[in-house]
Amino acid sequence: DQGKPILEAFRNDFPFVTQPKFERIRTVEDMQRMLMEFKAGRPPEIDVTSISDELWPAYDGAGAFLKAPYSYRDLGKSLPKDWPALDPRLIDTDGFFISTSGATRGIAYNKNLVPPDKAPKNWDDCVNPMWRGKIVYDPRPKLTALQNDPKTREWFLKWLKAFAENKIVLNRGVQENLEKVAAGEFSLYCGTNYSNAMPMIDEGAPMVFVAPDPLPVDLGVQIFITKWSLPATSQLFALWTATKAQSIMDASYRGFPWIPGTKINALAKGKYVAICGPDCHKKGAEIYDAEHARILGLPGVK
Repeated sequence: DQGKPILEAFRNDFPFVTQPKFERIRTVEDMQRMLMEFKAGRPPEIDVTSISDELWPAYDGAGAFLKAPYSYRDLGKSLPKDWPALDPRLIDTDGFFISTSGATRGIAYNKNLVPPDKAPKNWDDCVNPMWRGKIVYDPRPKLTALQNDPKTREWFLKWLKAFAENKIVLNRGVQENLEKVAAGEFSLYCGTNYSNAMPMIDEGAPMVFVAPDPLPVDLGVQIFITKWSLPATSQLFALWTATKAQSIMDASYRGFPWIPGTKINALAKGKYVAICGPDCHKKGAEIYDAEHARILGLPGVK
């Protein structure tokens, strides 16, 4: 539902794109399967590809990533005059991709289970013993922006340790965890996606989304040029999505918080926003994911 308006607007702006098709690959396992097919000589029939950062080293090691033929910094200087500027923070320093959406994280709670006077307002509420055993958390890292930012890093590592000690329940899957909160199985979900929680709330789920301070934002949906991509199409779609289409992205709760007049800008107002950009995502794949797993005590992590 969120992808359809973006594809329709892209087709309207570029009529030579006649039949855009969108497939949401939600799990790392699906992306691993794509890589295995590529290595077996059966490249995916996908023109524009986004890959989660956990798999960047594996894709890069297999030679699946190609450097973008045209520099995004140079392309950003020649955009149509009625397009917003391309923010340099979105551009990969090595020239392989740009980020096209903002992934804001926060807290969701069930308003039928949590009294108004006990409603969480900030991250410290997630380590309150009152919620011991009543919080669900996705062990796939979502708060890397706080882990990376020098102003929040020391505080976050202490918070994560205390959070893990609060008998949180680990379960993979943002949407599934939100459904558990909406159904009353858990009271809180700390570290959830704004983009997943708000559509459910709009449809009547008995939840509230809280944007704490500091507010972590991943610069996500990185568009890569892969061995099976159409490079020109990929770069056009990436540039358009990161600039001209941001009003549509904001409507699907995936906009950048620094764009005035947007919903996410109003949500972030007055808060310290920690941003995980391209270099932060690389550190996530190489360093931060393991650090996060060690603190949580996940098995198989040295």
